[in-house]
Amino acid sequence: MAFAISEFKSNLKQGGARPSLFKVEFQYPSGITTPPTKAEFLVKSTTIPASTIGSYDVYYHGKAIKVAGDRTFDTWDTTIINDEDFGIRNTLENWMGSISDHKLNTRDKQAFQNMSEGDVAKYKSTLKVQQFGKAGQELRTYEFKGAWPSALSTINLDWSTASEIEEFTCTWVYDSWFVNRNPLGAAANLSENNVIVAPSTNTDSGIS
Repeated sequence: MAFAISEFKSNLKQGGARPSLFKVEFQYPSGITTPPTKAEFLVKSTTIPASTIGSYDVYYHGKAIKVAGDRTFDTWDTTIINDEDFGIRNTLENWMGSISDHKLNTRDKQAFQNMSEGDVAKYKSTLKVQQFGKAGQELRTYEFKGAWPSALSTINLDWSTASEIEEFTCTWVYDSWFVNRNPLGAAANLSENNVIVAPSTNTDSGIS
């Protein structure tokens, strides 16, 4: 029956995913000092990334057919609460400054060891956003490979604002993202071929 609320309820079996149940992890390059506070506590908003495959037209006698092109990856934004130690802000500024110096527009060879590009570029790292269910189980994880901060937004200052906390946005660029679908909430990590592998025992202090 059209507009039957009972049919709608029977198809919304888990009650819908909640946009507030998420956390973000930043992994910093080895040449960058980790901030005192983890990103999972101060990243207040972000997005699940878009998925885009381009197309191009092929014509035959004036009629066009759509042919699948290459996948492209949009930028990714995170809105971050700014604490009085400017911890994450300071780390991101240093990261960006090491990529491109404010005065000379040069890269910090000491921080990143070499000038390599591609998958082995030392200034790139990995980011994650995890979606959780209402019972606390991990539903899926998006992992951004080859990521680095491209832009930091302004922080607005105003004498008439007395009861708000500062926040800013970081725009990230990255080479690709992969998704770990985990509907049962089991602990698992993601390989670059979208294959679920055993949980990692890596305790790298660069993860925040």
